[in-house]
Amino acid sequence: MGAAHRLLESIRKGERVDLGNNHYYALTLSGASGRVMVRDWMEGRFKDLVSNIEAWFSDLAIVARDGKGQAHDPKFMAVCGALVRELKDLPAPTAATLWKTAIQRLPIPQPIMAQALARFRTDLVDKDQPPFNHARMGLIKAYFIRLNQGGNTTMTAYLNPDHPSPAYHCGRLLAILANLQRAALGDVGAGVVQRYYAAASQTPGLIIGRLVSNARNHLGKLEGGLAYWYENQIADVMGRLGDGAPRILDLNGQGLFALGYYQQLAALREGKKTNETTQGETK
Repeated sequence: MGAAHRLLESIRKGERVDLGNNHYYALTLSGASGRVMVRDWMEGRFKDLVSNIEAWFSDLAIVARDGKGQAHDPKFMAVCGALVRELKDLPAPTAATLWKTAIQRLPIPQPIMAQALARFRTDLVDKDQPPFNHARMGLIKAYFIRLNQGGNTTMTAYLNPDHPSPAYHCGRLLAILANLQRAALGDVGAGVVQRYYAAASQTPGLIIGRLVSNARNHLGKLEGGLAYWYENQIADVMGRLGDGAPRILDLNGQGLFALGYYQQLAALREGKKTNETTQGETK
């Protein structure tokens, strides 16, 4: 994104007047039964192309899984690969659609977001697959930014405690409860996320209350200060749910749930590192 930003600024400032009036032409090809198929043709002003590429990377920006700054800008094929288990499984029309979305700054189709979300849920319970694919989470975030004309200022790269969606906060709550379980019991194999994520992300009103009630057992196993901290975290998020967790979440709600879960977990991991550093400095 940095290179695109610098190039765009140089055009805006008149430093690259040679590029200001240039046009681009893009032909999208793919193979089909031993033949070459034309998937798409695009053309436009070069300045718009650079601006759209800058917006693409900005919309994909997401906090790193360890909470330590933003993840690196993903390559285009990494974004494509985030939709499937193996890149060879990606249909050519899907790649062409994503390419056009990036080049022309178009909304991300909901079926593509749904595909990314399905892979996220699948990998979450598969120990052989890393569930927190940065390109995948960035793509889900970008979907919501481009969902409404003019963008979505509530969808940020990092955790947004003031996000207006209850679905987002339900995801946050599950991340906190999962961390609480780990703090109290250690590695228990199939934990609260592996057992309840699918149900909680679709019918949080039926699951979240039960998980919060069960959290009292975990709080009792922690030392006073840590138990108090987790109680405050849970209470804060519960307070943002208003009348309670939604009974059912639609596809968009499930996407916000996933982002809330991921960004909250990244924030907890960063907080843990900060606390460990502070304790080390005071010893």
